[in-house]
Amino acid sequence: TRWVIAADYTRDGSTLVTAGGESLLYRPGDVVVWKADGTRAGDLAGHPTAVWAVKVSKDGTLAATAGYDGLVKLWDLPARTLKADLKKHKGWVRSLDFAPDGTKLATAGEDGTVVLWNTADGKEIKTIAAHAGPVTAVAFSPDGATIATGGGDKLVKLWDAGNGTEKGKLEGHGDTLWAVAYSPDGSKLATAGADRMIKLWTTSDSKEFATLAGHKDWVTSLGFSPDGTRLATGSLDGSVKLWDVNAKGEQEGPEAAKSSVWCVTFTPDGKTMF
Repeated sequence: TRWVIAADYTRDGSTLVTAGGESLLYRPGDVVVWKADGTRAGDLAGHPTAVWAVKVSKDGTLAATAGYDGLVKLWDLPARTLKADLKKHKGWVRSLDFAPDGTKLATAGEDGTVVLWNTADGKEIKTIAAHAGPVTAVAFSPDGATIATGGGDKLVKLWDAGNGTEKGKLEGHGDTLWAVAYSPDGSKLATAGADRMIKLWTTSDSKEFATLAGHKDWVTSLGFSPDGTRLATGSLDGSVKLWDVNAKGEQEGPEAAKSSVWCVTFTPDGKTMF
């Protein structure tokens, strides 16, 4: 009966965590843990505002959630207990991601910063002044060496995950970014946003590989299939589109929804999409 804005699976596919709230903004947020068969396992309660992001660590032991008010929570997922409240951002936190080894968490804020946190003790490692305007998307590369961010300044930036220095920027989007994601093998980076475009970049040389057009409104989310051959994108136009990465072309997707699509993700076995 509430908004669902974000979701993530554990890598074994046994658990799905969904996040949202009574509204998109200030009303209480909620985080629900589900079993693979669709039954409700429990809640991660405590966000006073809508929850805009959720990620599960690769080993499934941790979950992180972020609210419209800037509060980030770190959870022991199997026990469904709170480990730490991470308080630094001033305003909306739209996106977050764990490093592949689970030792670090990156959070992206409306205040223009990306904060790196130590997941062992919940302490801040480093704050990166990332964008001139809000940081709307963040993702670690599969090897953990690079962090990609997207912002309200229409730029995608690449950062050294170790020391926080800028490694490069990708230009070409015409409006605010909403989503960034690496392919499972790390060879491609997918970016999308309010310009209704999806761009694929080759990570070895930071060159544009493809521009995928077809959505009629903001592209809010995207995700690669586990084998990296397909990309799924969701939009405020209600559609979920499937793209053949190598052919750079659209495939047949599901029938468009009657409401906005805020989140799309593949199951770890690649057979199902949420």
